[in-house]
Amino acid sequence: MVSHKKPGDKSEAEFFPIALPRSVFFRTKFVSGSRIAPLPAEQPERDELARRMRRFELFARITVAAIKEIAADTTVRVYRRGEFIWRRGDKVDKIILLESGFVKAARRDRHGANKTYGLYGPGDCLGLFALFAGTKHIIDAVALNEGQRTICIDVAPIFKLAEKSSRFSSNLHSQMSRFTEALINKIEIISAGTMSQRLAVLMMQLLDRYGTDKNENSAHLPVSLTLEQISEIIDARLETVARVLGDWKRAGWLVIDSNGSHFSNLDKLRELLPD
Repeated sequence: MVSHKKPGDKSEAEFFPIALPRSVFFRTKFVSGSRIAPLPAEQPERDELARRMRRFELFARITVAAIKEIAADTTVRVYRRGEFIWRRGDKVDKIILLESGFVKAARRDRHGANKTYGLYGPGDCLGLFALFAGTKHIIDAVALNEGQRTICIDVAPIFKLAEKSSRFSSNLHSQMSRFTEALINKIEIISAGTMSQRLAVLMMQLLDRYGTDKNENSAHLPVSLTLEQISEIIDARLETVARVLGDWKRAGWLVIDSNGSHFSNLDKLRELLPD
């Protein structure tokens, strides 16, 4: 989840932001993965689809012709909040490019509690680690936002291009490292200390990777995670997350609205980070 992009990199603004009502920050009885009708998705022409695919780091410096060839076996899909993109144990048959929204990588422990091991957002690529490890999916991938847009690529052309292009092979290796980064980030969050520190580490990770309008002491996170989602990621009680966020808002350096979270004093957030 950690970005190596420099602030102001134009690619940060090229993916669709998520605008959710403030109500998503409160309790919900939605059951993840419940049976719901899929959302319709308009399928773009191959040229338009290739243009959208080129925004992803996976296809950086790859020829347009090569991307168009892959686009022939590619579809756009829109997910509802809580819908499974894949389940643990599913065969790896597609690579997922996230155009909008967040996806959590999670699985249930022996006691039935859901544990989150990674969080991915616009610009990220999912499924590569399991594909090249030769395994089935070892975790669930669940959409966290209504109307989440993805580009779904069949695996066969991915293998074919990797054999022909050293540049694409290098891009694949870089993207697969994100799986390890997500695990490291999770360890950093859980070992941060107090719940305020855990939440601060999570927010800084998200701002680093997905933040916009960034300067030295302020930034905008164009996505709203529910209290349930945040509490699951940092292993905290929902009430504790609500209290910490409430303290930050009352202190005047966090505003949450329909466009996401606005941090006006990042120094306060940095003060909470563990040494």
